[in-house]
Amino acid sequence: MSQQSEECLPESASAEQSDVPGARILHMKGRQYDLQKAIQQRAQESVEREAALDQEQRRPKPLKWGIALIIAAIPIGLTLIAADSFLRVFHKYLDVTVETANKQAEEQAAAAAAAAAAAEAMAPVTSDDPDVVMLSPLLVPPSVETSQASPAPDSKK
Repeated sequence: MSQQSEECLPESASAEQSDVPGARILHMKGRQYDLQKAIQQRAQESVEREAALDQEQRRPKPLKWGIALIIAAIPIGLTLIAADSFLRVFHKYLDVTVETANKQAEEQAAAAAAAAAAAEAMAPVTSDDPDVVMLSPLLVPPSVETSQASPAPDSKK
């Protein structure tokens, strides 16, 4: 302001003041330049600091990414475990059904073999050779044998 007020003074007033010994106003252009330079330097540091913080915030954090990958892997792992369990149960079911079918087939084969053996035993024994005589036991049904055996002890009394 002092500079402006001095510039506004008429030339005669400035001449009078120059004659009078007193304080002289010196222009400090260098001081303003240093102040502007310091302000610019502080502003540049602030901008660089904000850019560094922004860059650090954008940079992926390894721990954060690790946790995110673990959380993302949980459903994938559960799906794989469920599929594996389903296939194991399905294979066990197939093994049980195959074993049951094999046992039934073996039982049917054994029953057919027993029936064939019984039918062969019930069939009369014959021989094509005229000189051989075949004796066969008299086959009595088991129900007749038990009914004949039970009255015998009663008759002894």
